[in-house]
Amino acid sequence: MKAIRLGLCALVMTCLAPAQEFRATMTGRVMDAQGAVVPGVKVVLTQVQIRANHETVSGGDGGYTVPFLPPGAYRLTAEAPGFKRFVRDGLHVSTGDRIALDITLEVGQLAETVTVTADASLLETATASSGQVINERQIENLPMNGRTPLVLAQAAFGVIPNSDPRFYRPFDNAGPSGFSMGGAPAQTNELLLDGAPDTTRNNRVAYNPPVDTVTEVKVETFQADAAYGHTGGGTVNVVMRGGTNALHGKAYDFNQVSKLAATPFFTNKAGLKKPVTRYNQWGVNAGGPVIIPKIIDGRNKFFFYFAYEGIKDSFPEPLTSTVPTAAQRNGDFSQLLSVGSNYQLYDPLSGATEGTRIRRQPFVNNIIPANRQSAIAKNYFQFYPQPNQPGRADGQDNFLANSVRGDDFNNELGRLDFNLSDRHKMFFNFRHNERLEYRGNRFFNIATGNFLKRVNWGSMLDDVYTFTPTMVLNTRFNWTRFTEGSTRPSDGFDFTTLGFRLPSPRLPPSACCRR
Repeated sequence: MKAIRLGLCALVMTCLAPAQEFRATMTGRVMDAQGAVVPGVKVVLTQVQIRANHETVSGGDGGYTVPFLPPGAYRLTAEAPGFKRFVRDGLHVSTGDRIALDITLEVGQLAETVTVTADASLLETATASSGQVINERQIENLPMNGRTPLVLAQAAFGVIPNSDPRFYRPFDNAGPSGFSMGGAPAQTNELLLDGAPDTTRNNRVAYNPPVDTVTEVKVETFQADAAYGHTGGGTVNVVMRGGTNALHGKAYDFNQVSKLAATPFFTNKAGLKKPVTRYNQWGVNAGGPVIIPKIIDGRNKFFFYFAYEGIKDSFPEPLTSTVPTAAQRNGDFSQLLSVGSNYQLYDPLSGATEGTRIRRQPFVNNIIPANRQSAIAKNYFQFYPQPNQPGRADGQDNFLANSVRGDDFNNELGRLDFNLSDRHKMFFNFRHNERLEYRGNRFFNIATGNFLKRVNWGSMLDDVYTFTPTMVLNTRFNWTRFTEGSTRPSDGFDFTTLGFRLPSPRLPPSACCRR
């Protein structure tokens, strides 16, 4: 019984937990021409692109509130008996807006209409939060390193980037989120996707959506809303787009090839050829109403959106290493004696006690006899290339690895929006991306290199139901799973082929005592 009570308490606390809301709220007061409040006025905000209505009724004090408005363009209408119909076009709300807009009605017939066109942006007077919205037009036109939407947050006021700009690609997790907000340390910020957490356990960004799927990026260096937390700095909310009544789609490809790039300096100095490199980023996306002839006509009611993005890249990553020379592979280290006596090799089996010290005899001419050389060590030499540059006097840095760092990445996102009624709105999305990185292969065999794999899965269901003008229920479920791990090219290699022996199986303790 105690466990059941604890479970019920946990469920109640979960239900009461405030959501981190990404949509806008419009509030205000309805008055007549003399400034007297007008109760019982029907206020409707219509989302222009999908014709979804959000309704409420002004209360006894003339006040009205319309919550959960997705970012976009709206038309506001207000109707009441004895007054002309009020219409205001050209309204635009952005992510997290708390807008105060009063309505003034004129006495007359309801068939008469007073239309107001709003050209200027609405002021936020209902919240103390301080932030900036990177809107859809800016997302489409601003230059964006790596075409990663979160990078745009670094252009907002109060945000200082402090990560390597080479790693702002969609499959990078630390780079796009490596910025400071409001003077707080980097990666202490709350990163959200449609109002839901989108971070790894160490506050890197988990999922980077394709840039064309994003409608706004809301950057708040100071967040006064009690619904937000889990941050030592600010909040960045990436808001996704959905389908509309118009069918839209796009296909794109961004390609860079090594033929148009310069040869790296050290590669050229070592006389090596320029490695083949590339950066190819392509994708498609489409959205619109769900229409199945003679079965479903989803205009104004049922919408889809889908996006896919792929990246294949490889870029030079020259690394300087040290490999054994041909003489050293045969035990001849005599050349090192010309550099200094500290390179003298001593026979480990010749130790003799002299007082409190142990003295060993040097190998003659710094050459290890053939019968003292390990067969296993010689087998390892097959994985070491020959030197390809002079290096230093002691032989260090005598090999330049003309290695390449590469990635293979795919990203998929699907979304469905349901305008079930004027009271009921819902959307569902599913997202996935996967990255495989290969780097550090200095010797171009299984002895070096690393495979890094990052996989992200996620999904969200959001439901808004209006019971009465003053009672609205928003239910949201979000799930995300981010995993990463490394493997080596040598994983699974049979080391007995180098001369190692497998350990003998141990007998159980009782077996050694049997007669």
